Amino acid sequence: MPISLKSGFSLIRDSDLSYEKMTVEIQYKGEQIAQINMDKGINNLEIEIFTEFVNPDFMPKFPLTEFLEALSDAKKILGEYNL
Repeated sequence: MPISLKSGFSLIRDSDLSYEKMTVEIQYKGEQIAQINMDKGINNLEIEIFTEFVNPDFMPKFPLTEFLEALSDAKKILGEYNL
């Protein structure tokens, strides 16, 4: 179930088969822009930034502070899973 933020970002906890452990997908206005995985542990999270989008008119432009907030929330979600 997605966690929707006021900024237009959504976070989706996922068990993507491409990874050994839990991931969090980050969407902006319904378009997947990144995925964070914890395959190397909670202190060594990796982020994959996507550059191709379903909607060719989509422009991934947003305030940096809102993106950092989404990243921080995604890390918290993975930390809760790691307990």
